[in-house]
Amino acid sequence: MKKTLLALFLLLLLNLFAFSSSRKLKPFHDATVLLELKTSFSDPHGVLSSWDPNISNHCSWFGVSCNSDLRVVSLTLDETRLGGEISPVVGSLSEIRVLSLAFNNLGGQVPKEIWGLKRLEFLDLQGNDFRVQSFSRNAVRKLMSHNGEEEEEENEASSTSDSSDKTGLYPIEIASIVSASVIVFVLLVLVVLFIYTRKGKRNSQVQVVEPKEIKVFVDNGVPLTYESIVRATGYFSNSNCIGHGGFGSTYKAEVSPNNVFAVKRLSIGRFQGDQQFHAEISALEMVRHPNLVMLIGYHASETEMFLIYNYLSGGNLEDFIKERSKPALDWKILHKIALDVARALAYLHEQCSPKVLHRDIKPSNILLDNNYNAYLSDFGLSKLLGASQSHVTTGVAGTFGYVAPEYAMTCRVSEKADVYSYGIVILELISDKRALDPSFSSHENGFNIVSWAHMMLSQGKAKEVFTKGLWETGPQDDLVEVLHLALKCTVDSLSIRPTMKQAVKQLKRIHPSRL
Repeated sequence: MKKTLLALFLLLLLNLFAFSSSRKLKPFHDATVLLELKTSFSDPHGVLSSWDPNISNHCSWFGVSCNSDLRVVSLTLDETRLGGEISPVVGSLSEIRVLSLAFNNLGGQVPKEIWGLKRLEFLDLQGNDFRVQSFSRNAVRKLMSHNGEEEEEENEASSTSDSSDKTGLYPIEIASIVSASVIVFVLLVLVVLFIYTRKGKRNSQVQVVEPKEIKVFVDNGVPLTYESIVRATGYFSNSNCIGHGGFGSTYKAEVSPNNVFAVKRLSIGRFQGDQQFHAEISALEMVRHPNLVMLIGYHASETEMFLIYNYLSGGNLEDFIKERSKPALDWKILHKIALDVARALAYLHEQCSPKVLHRDIKPSNILLDNNYNAYLSDFGLSKLLGASQSHVTTGVAGTFGYVAPEYAMTCRVSEKADVYSYGIVILELISDKRALDPSFSSHENGFNIVSWAHMMLSQGKAKEVFTKGLWETGPQDDLVEVLHLALKCTVDSLSIRPTMKQAVKQLKRIHPSRL
């Protein structure tokens, strides 16, 4: 009898395994799954334009968030006016935890493969035209238990069919079958109770709709909502992308002709959670200076984080230096840019409490307006320091070529690391060399723009440090003084490096108006 029970139990497990295996969709790479899912949607407004197979990182596509293994863990496409149906291929997103397609024009059947997503914790399909009339609490619960009821009915029908064919058996065989049936029935009841318990937990989460609010610091005369900002970026379309950085990509968002913003969409996972994010940003709410890019507001949730800044139409300093148009050879403009950046850094270091360290000073993080006023950006996500403290980080932030040597070697950062990076930027501003210029490849390892400038000075070739045309048109004494300031900012000794407040004073002593 024991052998009979064991055989029946093993047979039951094998049947269940074979049944479940036969119903599983062929596994796909997550990017392929998303592209297949896109074909089942109608997208009249181009919301999914960033879902491009030519973009290798599918985690940057609109509405998609991934874990560290590049597996999709969240798909949020609420209120995007998508039509069509949900493809059963969605069942291949085995790591997904959040699936939110609320308030669209989707129809047809809800794929049963959704209920096979074992890691799914949050589901919101309300506000669509599925054959199930609505997604109220009871409707969702009924839909989620639908497959379980069908399987139970099939098992009951199978048991009835089996019992009708049991004629001609010996009593002991009949008793064995009855006993096995009772055990199987008890197992099924336990399994069903377990499944319903888990589904009950999921149902309670389905009803929690994630808030989509914009925290606004500065009133621009136009109401800013999550939908208006995301729509203005073209749903984070590549055509509106104006920059990429270590924290994420930046998009132009024209909410109205007179209200244009720069939206920095942050990579989910750079913070331990949205509470840390709120804490970091709230500390910067009062950080205001004429030469800092203004933080207008932000949005933070488990599936999306972005910052809203004022938009500057003059581009960044990196492009300004590359192009070397006539204004880039005007000493008055170059001096003004150097002074503007120095003032911004002096404010962060000396007037903010706790002090703010930027840790990634470079030309692409310095923006310009149409009058060549300079503004420091990306300071909002730097680590905050208490007064008179240094800070040891778990990793080096910044860009290779601009990072101070002591920071790179010890991970110990102070405001003098920003001073070093500022000196590199000034050398790039007045010369035609990059921090790690390709022309330096013939020299020993570690040779950079600082080494090159010292070499030129030691050989009596100071004028060759300056970009062509600048030495001939600018006041040479002032140019040499700025060169010496840049080199002093980049010395190895922290005690010799000036503070940014001292750099501001030295730049103020130079008067380009004499030209």
